[in-house]
Amino acid sequence: MLLQVVVRRRLAAVMSFLGMALLCGVGFAQNNTHVIISQIYAAGGNNGAVLNADYVELFNPTGNTLTLNNYSIQYASAGGASISTVTVLPAAITLAPGQYYLIAGSTGANGSALPVAADAPDTNIAFGATAGKVALVSSTSRLATACSLSDPTLVDFVAYGSGTNCSLGSPAPAPSTTKADVRTNVCTISNNSGLEFAATDPAPHNQASAPFVCGAPTPLAASGLANPATVFSGNSTLLTVAVTPATQPGSSGITVAADLSAIGGSAAQPFFDDGTHGDVTAGDNTFSYNAPVSATGSFTLPVTVTDSQLRTTQTTIALTVATPPPSVSIKAIQAAKPSAYASQTVTTNGIVVGVKSNGFYLEAADADTNPVTPEGILVYTGSTAKPPFIAVGNKVEVTGIISTYPTTGLTPGTEIDGPQTFTLLATNQPLPAPVTITAAMDSPSGGVYQFTRFEGMRVAISSFTTTSGTDASLNEATETNTSNGRFYGVVTGIPRPFREPGVAVTDTAFGPVPAGVPRWDSNPELLYIDSKVLGGAPIDVTSKTTLTGLLGVMDFSFGSPEILLDASTRPTATGGMTVEPVPVEAANEFTVASFNMERFYNDKADADNPGSTAVVVTPEAYQRRLTKASLAVRTVLNSPDIIGTQEIENLAVLTDLADKINSDSVAAGQPNPVYVPYLFLANDGTAINTGFLVKSTHVDTINVEQVGLTTTFTNSVGNQAILNDRTPLVLHAGIKRGGSAPDYPVTVISVHQRSLINVDDPTSTGATVRLKREAQAEFLAKLIQGYQAAGEHVVTVGDYNAFEFSDGFVDTIGVTKGTPVPADQVVTPPVAGLVNPPLVDLVTLLPADQRQSYVETGSAQVLDHVLVTEDLVPTNTRLVYAHIDSDFPLVNLNDATSPTRISDHDPAVAYFSVPAIQGTVKLNLTTTVTGAENGYQVALKVTNSGTGTAQNVVLTSATLGSATGSPLPANLGDLQPGGSTVLTLSFPSSAGAPGSTTVEKFAGTYTGGSFGGNLRATLPVSQ
Repeated sequence: MLLQVVVRRRLAAVMSFLGMALLCGVGFAQNNTHVIISQIYAAGGNNGAVLNADYVELFNPTGNTLTLNNYSIQYASAGGASISTVTVLPAAITLAPGQYYLIAGSTGANGSALPVAADAPDTNIAFGATAGKVALVSSTSRLATACSLSDPTLVDFVAYGSGTNCSLGSPAPAPSTTKADVRTNVCTISNNSGLEFAATDPAPHNQASAPFVCGAPTPLAASGLANPATVFSGNSTLLTVAVTPATQPGSSGITVAADLSAIGGSAAQPFFDDGTHGDVTAGDNTFSYNAPVSATGSFTLPVTVTDSQLRTTQTTIALTVATPPPSVSIKAIQAAKPSAYASQTVTTNGIVVGVKSNGFYLEAADADTNPVTPEGILVYTGSTAKPPFIAVGNKVEVTGIISTYPTTGLTPGTEIDGPQTFTLLATNQPLPAPVTITAAMDSPSGGVYQFTRFEGMRVAISSFTTTSGTDASLNEATETNTSNGRFYGVVTGIPRPFREPGVAVTDTAFGPVPAGVPRWDSNPELLYIDSKVLGGAPIDVTSKTTLTGLLGVMDFSFGSPEILLDASTRPTATGGMTVEPVPVEAANEFTVASFNMERFYNDKADADNPGSTAVVVTPEAYQRRLTKASLAVRTVLNSPDIIGTQEIENLAVLTDLADKINSDSVAAGQPNPVYVPYLFLANDGTAINTGFLVKSTHVDTINVEQVGLTTTFTNSVGNQAILNDRTPLVLHAGIKRGGSAPDYPVTVISVHQRSLINVDDPTSTGATVRLKREAQAEFLAKLIQGYQAAGEHVVTVGDYNAFEFSDGFVDTIGVTKGTPVPADQVVTPPVAGLVNPPLVDLVTLLPADQRQSYVETGSAQVLDHVLVTEDLVPTNTRLVYAHIDSDFPLVNLNDATSPTRISDHDPAVAYFSVPAIQGTVKLNLTTTVTGAENGYQVALKVTNSGTGTAQNVVLTSATLGSATGSPLPANLGDLQPGGSTVLTLSFPSSAGAPGSTTVEKFAGTYTGGSFGGNLRATLPVSQ
């Protein structure tokens, strides 16, 4: 049987390499007149570490006693330009010739204690585990740079590992969790760390260690370690002894033996340096023995080292042996949540059914396909390397600690954490049969626990329908997404889930909510799919894609049901969504759109909100974003008359976008909308602002004003704070009617309210969020009421970051409309009646299955609203959401030829008919008659010379002589005062002979009246 031990550490250090490393290859005078750095161990306490603390060892190679007055150890990362840590040493350190001095960092969770006590323990040194730069400085002042190699206070300098931006000669090799960088000859200094240091077993010395005087004979020395230092009885551990040969004369014929009788071994067990018995490298003076252990307790194992010159030295190896844990089935471990074995060390076994980078899944070989409790479990290994026999189909025994993760939430996962022991029991075993999840099992009313019984087990779904696009990770500077293969969906046949009123039952952060606040079920039918984590290629889908043949492992390690797809058995994808343009507005309509364009930044550092941090994207990214936005506005939204924009960096960006749409329209043979941009900088710390694009060919701008820039509110701790991060922008405009008719006045407000982030936080942070959202809604309601009271027609568009109903914490839309829910149904008491008559949220006029502008964790919902004063409702002909973003995979952002995924929000377009002008209608008729093949053509011009709008003008009758014209009836639309239209009618030759005189007769209707006329005409002679 194969056996391997690993240790888990959830928190891993992350080192950022800045740019391309360059070795400086410089040195400074070093001729055995100063103390030097002789050893560096940099992985103390990490997963797999043999020692629990970082250390740096100093050595006096001179023949004189040296005193270190106010010295320091200074550290920088491998590519770092400046010193990150200064460790001040004791004020005066005296070192005799050949004497050592040991400085250690604080102890970590893993590894044994240093074999000798540090002279300066528990300091703030914390080195990069495999790369970094360490300087010994004769001052406590920080070096000017991390590469100040000519600084007169620099005593010694060691750069190690890859990616270093300076070094003495080449850098020292990379140390590891089991190896230190050790100066191979402390008496010869060459100013080349790559030649002077080797990565070998750590063997630190302190002031009490035997001195090693350069030029004098050196004694035989040794140090011992056990890896792992703690094992279970019945297992084995690798014992190693690092030997430093004696000099003058040099050691030969070195032998190492240990008394292992205390742990059930030989009293004179030889160790080996020949590549056998666990020895890694033959002939490196590290002697090894892979020792089986049969006793329990804490042991100090004596070791004797001798050479052929009859010199002898002793050392010891510390080892702790624990009683083996109980053997428990996976089913027993999973019988309760949290497990009855939580925090206990147990042994279990099963078939490996899935392997990912930080763990793997075990399922009982005899698992039930209709389990009551789970028969699979996650083995979490973290960053520790797994043994090579951890592969799908192998039967493995695991020993580890049972824990629950995440520690909060309703449906956490149970897992086996480290330290862990793995044993291979058998290879190429048949996999347990998967549980088939049917539509009946994927119930919208099944509750959040309905899938927990399948945790860690193989599952299959015959047909699955997606409810989101595939997620991705964003490089914002280049505006490119990399797919992570994750998306949501339901078993085919289950209706698409929508967000519902109230607080989600899975939202446990806030704690108990008031009794009257509604709770919604969090859509328990949703399943999260990860197509990549088990080694398969990511699957990129839109919503409404059908996937057949899903097979994978059910995971709960993120606190909700997730299926990790099998790497070798991939589903088949069909269907999906395509882009559908919104309807073209009618001649008597005007359109107002809302478009959150999600962090639309340009490629330069220019004017932004005070104190904000905008991302400067690459020129290629910016041009691609402009192209995609232009496509969306022109080809999908059909160039609305007014676009309320959100999340635009500044006016320069909106101007570039307007110019791009205008020029692209002309190039595509479309009418030039001549969009004019409007935007004011506001308060948002990420430099996103509200704005307008106004189609000047159809809209006259009266003025645009920013409101609420300096308005404050009282936060949860009683302080005044800025209310509007993104200020409302108000456009007073006139919709052009044509002719001499006056414009139709409208007031449009572009809105972007505070997000829902931390709305459920139970601390003062969350309380401030809730107060701010309520105060913003009240501010906006009062603003709208002021315009409504003045008789204005008000349309508000934007990202309200709120649903059409109360979210249970704040009723943002209800307060804005003037009709919030009662105070006992929401955490934050609302103010009612601020708008009278109340506003109408146009999304509430849509069928329920069309109410979507956003997708969050697979649930469709509306965050982008069009609220209007009630006088506009009769004129509203329709509201359409252009589904180009929230349902599409995030990687579509990378495609300049597609309008999809420019944002995470779908734009909304509201259509309104232009009300008729009240007054008299007078329609005048004039004609021009021309000859045509087989007859005549009459160009009939109808002009409204009255003072009111002629609505729905229809020509119902037209004769020339005795002949009837076509086409009839002919719909001429609305004619504004002073407006006219021309209709071409065809008549047959029976109308009369060429050159004869006849009578034209016309008749028609318009709303509320009729018109007609008789005209004399001379029939032309055909050419």
